[in-house]
Amino acid sequence: MIKKYRTIAETLEYGPAITKVILDTGKLPFGTIVKADEFTVNVTRESKDDPDFEWPLFMGQKTDDSMNGTRDVLKAYISDEKGNKTRQGKYITLEMACHPLLGIGSTIKFNGTHNVSVKYDYVITSTHSALKDDVFCVNDGAQWLYSDDLLTGSNNKVTPNLNYVYYIPESEEKIPLVIWLHGAGEGGKEPKIAANANQVINFMKPWAQEIFGGKLSLLAPQAPTMWMDDGTGEYTQDGSTVYLRALDRTIGDFIEEHKDEIDEKRVYIGGDSNGGFMTMKQIIFNPERYAAAFPVCEALADKDITDADIEKIKNIPIWFTHAKNDPVVDPDLCPVPTYKRLLEAGAENVHFTFWDKIEDLTGNWKVNKKPYEYIGHFAWVPMLDNECKLDFDDKPVMLEGKPTTIMEWIAAQTKN
Repeated sequence: MIKKYRTIAETLEYGPAITKVILDTGKLPFGTIVKADEFTVNVTRESKDDPDFEWPLFMGQKTDDSMNGTRDVLKAYISDEKGNKTRQGKYITLEMACHPLLGIGSTIKFNGTHNVSVKYDYVITSTHSALKDDVFCVNDGAQWLYSDDLLTGSNNKVTPNLNYVYYIPESEEKIPLVIWLHGAGEGGKEPKIAANANQVINFMKPWAQEIFGGKLSLLAPQAPTMWMDDGTGEYTQDGSTVYLRALDRTIGDFIEEHKDEIDEKRVYIGGDSNGGFMTMKQIIFNPERYAAAFPVCEALADKDITDADIEKIKNIPIWFTHAKNDPVVDPDLCPVPTYKRLLEAGAENVHFTFWDKIEDLTGNWKVNKKPYEYIGHFAWVPMLDNECKLDFDDKPVMLEGKPTTIMEWIAAQTKN
């Protein structure tokens, strides 16, 4: 019998993945017990626009087996329709194996220009006696943890037009705003990818909200191309960007629109790679707006930052994050000399976590029993996990006499 399934997706350290599949059995005999090895989960993924699209290999890949295959089931249990374990019911939840190297579980794919959502179809069969005649192959919907709480907006008053996603929890008081600027791969026409392709949604989680005083709002704009577009559709060679004023206006209009909800003395801006580039461009262009900045693997060449620019931003609290083995953005051409120039100019609240390499620090992802090592460009992984604690000299960053983390430090910054 043909039956329905639902999926639950969440953004993990390495990106968004389907972590659970919920089967609607219609009815199960009382006392049914299910086991993981009784289920086979076959997956087909393809482009939403062109089923025959040939996907390019991504950053060093030699082969790509992420479009079709079988997923491993870690756990199986009786549940309610949301995947919560129960003693009795008609739903079965399958917890799926996830890993940075298991692309078949992802909800997105790099198309050569941007990460885009893919169409996915699951076919689940079982050897269990109560299910052996059933095939679960009708997709009955998807739930995204945290991402479903993001709202979508657009600023058509600017050229180029900019879309964005945002989150503002209900609060009786004005609350801080974090602005996240995505990397090159998250540009395009799907605004939610600006926040859920990487673990930007961490800012929405209770532990991060608590760091910022219990409530925190999030704004993630999306560039149609990439922030480093000089207006020709090509990467800038001189630090110019067609989006500078459009983004500044979009941020300003958003704050004005939500002026009764956002604390304008606690507006923070950061982003990764292209987004780190634009973080630097924004604080140089409008230094009065921001209480702090946190550029990650930022790509604004130091040669394109003038001495006057350094003077503009030297009093803004800034925390850089980068990896020494970054193969995409050379830290010695971008953040390292800029950081040193800021210190020489008298900056008193500027920090720099300079990782030797980017490894999984959660204990979740391993290869041969060792922590999984990401590409050196992926410095946003520990930053968004709030793992940045050390300064350029490998000593703890201090806040009020105590060691601090990057998010605790950001939350403590307030404009005078």
